Amino acid sequence: MDNLENNLPTQTEAEPLPTQYDSLRQLVVSMLVLLIVISGTLNVFLLRQAKTSRQELEAFRPQVNAIVAQYQKNIGPAMDEFVRKLVGYGKTHPDFDPILSRYLPKPSVPGPTPIPAPAPAAPASVNKK
Repeated sequence: MDNLENNLPTQTEAEPLPTQYDSLRQLVVSMLVLLIVISGTLNVFLLRQAKTSRQELEAFRPQVNAIVAQYQKNIGPAMDEFVRKLVGYGKTHPDFDPILSRYLPKPSVPGPTPIPAPAPAAPASVNKK
């Protein structure tokens, strides 16, 4: 068998400890400077994006305001009237009630919740053996 020699550098052959310390310190400082540069670049990019988005929002604001005004003037009241008619139809046709309860939210009434009436008593006539 071949004798494999383990050629590990001894302390005297390796770089001295202060040189390793200075090298590590220089690496950490350079990484911190790189981190500062990258974070600064990211901040500048985000500031430009915010500025561009703000300008685009201001350009679209008149169009959006016109659409909202049209909805509040025409479409919103028409939808409310349609829902009122559906609820009125549901009151006269009880078989339509499950559909209304499924697709229309229950109106939230402020104040305390009413206490339900007690259930009627069971009939006294029960089959006894």
